[in-house]
Amino acid sequence: MITILTPTYNRANFLKSLFDSLCSQTLFDFEWLIIDDGSTDETSEIVKTFKTDKFPILYYYKKNGGKHTAMNFSHPYINGDLLFIVDSDDVLTNDAIETITKDWLRFGKDDKIAMLSYTRKQSNGELISQGKVGEFYIDNDINYRVNKNVTGDRCEVVRSDVFKSFSMPTFEGERFMGEGWLWKKIALKYDTVYFDKAIYITEYLPGGLSKSGRLFRMNNPYGMMENCKGFMIPQVCWKVRLKEVLLFGTYGFCANLSIIDIIKRSEYHFLQSLMTPLSYCLFKYWSKKNGFQIKR
Repeated sequence: MITILTPTYNRANFLKSLFDSLCSQTLFDFEWLIIDDGSTDETSEIVKTFKTDKFPILYYYKKNGGKHTAMNFSHPYINGDLLFIVDSDDVLTNDAIETITKDWLRFGKDDKIAMLSYTRKQSNGELISQGKVGEFYIDNDINYRVNKNVTGDRCEVVRSDVFKSFSMPTFEGERFMGEGWLWKKIALKYDTVYFDKAIYITEYLPGGLSKSGRLFRMNNPYGMMENCKGFMIPQVCWKVRLKEVLLFGTYGFCANLSIIDIIKRSEYHFLQSLMTPLSYCLFKYWSKKNGFQIKR
């Protein structure tokens, strides 16, 4: 069985479309787990109106902390063998669950494989995910997506036991930690099967994480620094590592850290010290362009 995990925050008006797409699946071997991350709209009331005998619906409410904290919160409530994160303002193609099930029956016997990765498209049919793999391609997320610079959001399906073995880092006062941190951690031990199939339809809405942009990330600097550190490993090519060292320092300045603190927190002390002037210049440029002010 698959657990479809939907962390949601003030998206009551969009959940019905996702519910309808789940009711239209060609296979119903799944549960829908909704984690309400402190919504102040009618989310709980809307969920109560969802009635179906096709699949179980589980709803839990928590204090607002960001999508990554909702992912952590979900661990004890996941019953499926596979975990599929579907955002509350997106929908699935009718054959999504059937496609995942067939592909997992084919590849899931290999203990080295922990994830299936599919493409996303917009409602107009335009593909969001980049890279062409043919029928399928097996690699890990660091080799395929990071080192080969394959951009564009994809939709990932992960073994539940692997997903629950990691907890997303949290930082007081911050509401964002990108899922990419988790995929890189998994890539150090497991492979992913990549497909060109589009089973996920997404629109980037105003106020959503994907559209929040640079200012949003600057206001969550510790999470962004932790994400940068995830690239400072031998498995990542040097071109990417250099970029992340630069960004690490930039977000360090966003956090109002001293140069010494930034260097101490980095995985590359000497290189970080050399990149500090560039990081500071980038910080000043971003601050002016985005109207960023340091939180004192």
